[in-house]
Amino acid sequence: KICNHPYMFQQIEESFSEHLGFSGGIVQGADLYRASGKFEVLDRILPKMRATNHKVLLFCQMTSLMTIMEDYFAYRSFKYLRLDGTTKAEDRGMLLKTFNDPESEYFIFLLSTRAGGLGLNLQSADTVIIFDSDWNPHQDLQAQDRAHRIGQQNEVRVLRLCTVNSVEEKILAAAKYKLNVDQKVIQAGMFDQKSSSHERRAFLQAILEHEEQDEVWGQEVMNEEDEVPDDETVNQMIARSEEEFEQFMRMDLDRRREEARNPRRKPRLMEEDELPTWIMKDDAEVERLTCEEEEEKMFGRGSRQRKEVDYSDSLTEKQWLKAIEEGTLEEMEEEVRHKKTTRKRRRDRDLDVPGPSCSSGSRGRGDRDDDGKRQRKRGRPPAEKLSPNPPALTKKMRKIVDAVIKYKDSTSGRQLSEVFIQLPSRKELPEYYELIRKPVDFRKIKERIRSHRYRSLGDLERDVMLLFQNAQTFNLEGSLIYEDSIVLQSVFTSLKQKIEKEEESDGEESEEDDEDLEDGSESESRSVKVKIRLGRKDKGGERGKGRSRRSGRTRAKPVVSDDDSEEEQEEERSPSGTDEDS
Repeated sequence: KICNHPYMFQQIEESFSEHLGFSGGIVQGADLYRASGKFEVLDRILPKMRATNHKVLLFCQMTSLMTIMEDYFAYRSFKYLRLDGTTKAEDRGMLLKTFNDPESEYFIFLLSTRAGGLGLNLQSADTVIIFDSDWNPHQDLQAQDRAHRIGQQNEVRVLRLCTVNSVEEKILAAAKYKLNVDQKVIQAGMFDQKSSSHERRAFLQAILEHEEQDEVWGQEVMNEEDEVPDDETVNQMIARSEEEFEQFMRMDLDRRREEARNPRRKPRLMEEDELPTWIMKDDAEVERLTCEEEEEKMFGRGSRQRKEVDYSDSLTEKQWLKAIEEGTLEEMEEEVRHKKTTRKRRRDRDLDVPGPSCSSGSRGRGDRDDDGKRQRKRGRPPAEKLSPNPPALTKKMRKIVDAVIKYKDSTSGRQLSEVFIQLPSRKELPEYYELIRKPVDFRKIKERIRSHRYRSLGDLERDVMLLFQNAQTFNLEGSLIYEDSIVLQSVFTSLKQKIEKEEESDGEESEEDDEDLEDGSESESRSVKVKIRLGRKDKGGERGKGRSRRSGRTRAKPVVSDDDSEEEQEEERSPSGTDEDS
């Protein structure tokens, strides 16, 4: 598809039309042929065919390509007829009659290779253009034979368009190989019940000798075919006489003069500086992938490592099928894994409470060995836990992220971070996950802060900048999300610089700046902390009720969980201290 025309991908055409300023998501005008090398060659050939009254059969394999070609014909005001698999049988005869009429104004017949390659007599055409080759060479041979019919009185020229250094060269080579095998096996076999073994041997010997001669100069021919033909070479291919060749040369000269007089002149083919930025990002993407291994060593077990098969955290069949349908498999696996980790942490904490020893005769799941350590079970070794960050560093990270999330536009009062808090699922926006290799949102960043994945403000900055870079890569320049990402990026940078300056200042000044930056969010988190501490007095039903009442406050969860982990460590060291704090 990409060798024929990039606009065969609807997403590319829609994005490119927005980049060029077209409405409706459809590109029109000269950019139709400037985006494809094959269309540019057609733009040089077809006007000459019309000027010299030659009729053209144009064969394509894809109906979507034929639709794009119709837009190009309308732009150039070319009269054409179209026949494909959707054309009714009663309409085919009328199309053939109209095209074969000597007084017909239609000089182009656009056909699909499979539907228009059999049973049609188009002897009025003397030029056949195969736009894209078929894997089956006999399909193209059948298409050529539409013009080589009884009643053909003109010389027929067959042109095959092929993109240089592309998969089309492999398709053409495979087709030639199949024809070669057909010639050696079937044609040389002479299965007509009339040829003798001597005649078959002589015919095969002649084919092999001819093949040896082709190998001698075949490399030179291949080198010549790899070169893109210029105007003079194309004119030699399509001209039937010397007069036509001179006329074609004059037409090329007039075309170049007309293009030179155009004040808005553009090259015949699009150049790199005309393309949108999201197309030209491959080099940076490849460089990022090469550095992935180093990043994994720096930050420990990353997302790629978590994708290994883990039978202990596997989903049920019902959950797995639902996740596949909705495209949320990774999110559901992460949720199940987080729940299991929370239950394991709670079970370990309960087992650490001193109590009466178990009898030696019975050993259960929570039993211990004689030295007081838990008995190791068979299975996958537990993941290495990261050591917790200093509370001050975690507080700074949370403060910066919360301030960026709460930032609002001064004129409209709109919260800019709304679309960045949580990404849509793969089912809702699959093209985003095809383009973006490392998707990240503020929800994931908060989770990494809670799990102590970031060891410095620089680590946090790397993920936040990746979030905004992904938004700028996927969205077009000038869109609302693109502009919001730039604003929030500058807000994060200024807040980070402010925090770094506060580290060098006195404690009192840093405390005042913290109060200005929080804008009341710290008081809200303190009230949540008080509720949690009071809820710890009763380990029974009150604790469960408190959780159910707080289940809807998702933003307070990371704050609570981190403080819980610090206070739980204090509880393990001195259980009585918890009652005093509460």
